[in-house]
Amino acid sequence: MSCCHGRRNMKKLAVLIFIGVVVWAAVMLGKRQSGEDRPSMWDKMRQHMEDMPEDFPPRVMFDNVVDTKENTERILEILDKGDHVAGQEAADPNAE
Repeated sequence: MSCCHGRRNMKKLAVLIFIGVVVWAAVMLGKRQSGEDRPSMWDKMRQHMEDMPEDFPPRVMFDNVVDTKENTERILEILDKGDHVAGQEAADPNAE
């Protein structure tokens, strides 16, 4: 008799967990659609980092991320243009 009662409790627990996950997903989706967009969050973080000292480790990491992002954007622009000459100049550090 206790065997069936345990199964019933497990089923209830599974249903409650499923409902919780569905509610959580709905809340996250709602926040994503109605919340602030990512670029404004990036701008807020950038302003916060600019207020920090130059040698503060989180700022150094942030600056490295910004530099990497800018380099990636330049590389993607070069690839989109199909500009092979600019790509060869960037690949050859001895060319001046």
